[in-house]
Amino acid sequence: MKKLGLVIYLMAGAALVVSGFATAERGLKSNNKMQLEKVAKDYEELGNMGFEGYCPLDYKIAFSDGEKEIVVDYNDGDYKTSEREAVYGGLVGSIYQNGDEFEVVVPEYDTWTSISAVSGQQLSYVIWHESFHAYQNTYFNVLENAGGGLSETELAAQIDTDPELKRSFTRKLEKLYEAINAENTGDIRRIAIEYIDIVRERDAMLSESQKKSEVFYEMVEGSAYYVEAGVALCENGREAYEKEYLETAGTYADGNAKYYRLGMLECMLLDKLDPDWKTSYSFDRALEEVIAEYVNN
Repeated sequence: MKKLGLVIYLMAGAALVVSGFATAERGLKSNNKMQLEKVAKDYEELGNMGFEGYCPLDYKIAFSDGEKEIVVDYNDGDYKTSEREAVYGGLVGSIYQNGDEFEVVVPEYDTWTSISAVSGQQLSYVIWHESFHAYQNTYFNVLENAGGGLSETELAAQIDTDPELKRSFTRKLEKLYEAINAENTGDIRRIAIEYIDIVRERDAMLSESQKKSEVFYEMVEGSAYYVEAGVALCENGREAYEKEYLETAGTYADGNAKYYRLGMLECMLLDKLDPDWKTSYSFDRALEEVIAEYVNN
């Protein structure tokens, strides 16, 4: 087995690393099983969400208590399980490369619900989010094109301490938020053109490593957050979805969350420009580049 050496993917806005918790119940606990059943039910309704070949339960799911993991291979209601030592120190929502396969690692349910930093977030969302990263790497080898070499934390720190870069990033978020709330096709196209103008102005302010790293995290994490948001809408309805994902989406936030939000909004804008955009997208170029192609044609 080997860990991913480049990126450990975490849920937006919250590092999930905490100390280990012991559990008395052995094997696949019933509440963890219920999370897999919830994901399977979501998939019956949502399908691949437009991403060809994507199914969250195509990947083994490891439920971790920080010390050991129960690894589940789920197949249409059939559960094959094995136990191993935890592959990460502490608890994370992440992916793990085991030979040629990518697996999903999440906290087991009882531990997840005890983490105050993620209060209100559903563990099923995490499984969808992280399995989407497994999909990205299985089919598109996204880590081989991992931006400019800056970690999310390094990049965010550089942007957060530069008033001009913060201001221009805020303009991007606000323009995208305006676009996804527009109804008229002409207005959507006009706002998208204005967005691309802001992108180009901001790109001139960035170093090459900053630019490459930003578009990478917006693409990789933003699209996973977009999938996660779709699951939230399915599970909890529009009111909760708008409160959890849209109310703050157009607002700048220090830290990594802004890349998740911006990438999600870019995906939502692309939905308005062409609902079928995902069928030909290969995670090999910036989402803003795809937007520019639509508005320039």
